[in-house]
Amino acid sequence: MLGGFRSSQGHVRDIDAVISKLREFADVPIWLVGTSRGTESVTNIAIASQQRPHGLVLTSSMTVSDSKGRAVPDFDLSRITIPTLITHHDNDGCSKTQPKHVDAIKNGLVHAPVVEMRMFSGGREQSNPCEAMSYHGYLGIEDEVVDAIATFVLANS
Repeated sequence: MLGGFRSSQGHVRDIDAVISKLREFADVPIWLVGTSRGTESVTNIAIASQQRPHGLVLTSSMTVSDSKGRAVPDFDLSRITIPTLITHHDNDGCSKTQPKHVDAIKNGLVHAPVVEMRMFSGGREQSNPCEAMSYHGYLGIEDEVVDAIATFVLANS
């Protein structure tokens, strides 16, 4: 899943097949949710999907590109036309998910009908700053973050 696959058309085709299959089982809104490197995947899919998901949630977004993948602000975010929630932690210490670059994501979503950005604080760090047991993973404030996501999804489905 590194080195460009998350930004590929092949990845979009794979996820489109999953979305199509899910729709055979239930007529419910399909939301794309990505965390950290997963934000590269769901951003690419939101832009290129033929399956038209209902919305997008980006948590601890990739804000710096490297040899493993693209940063979310490097995509053509103006092509996203679905409700989008961006969550990030003020103290995220991961070098590839820097809070100072999150505004670039929001500013690029010019055609999304609803864009909300939620910056969180609090919690604690018990691991590497790029892992889940840290501010990057919202350790200690998980319920607050999940409630914010659920509220946004329900209000925009």
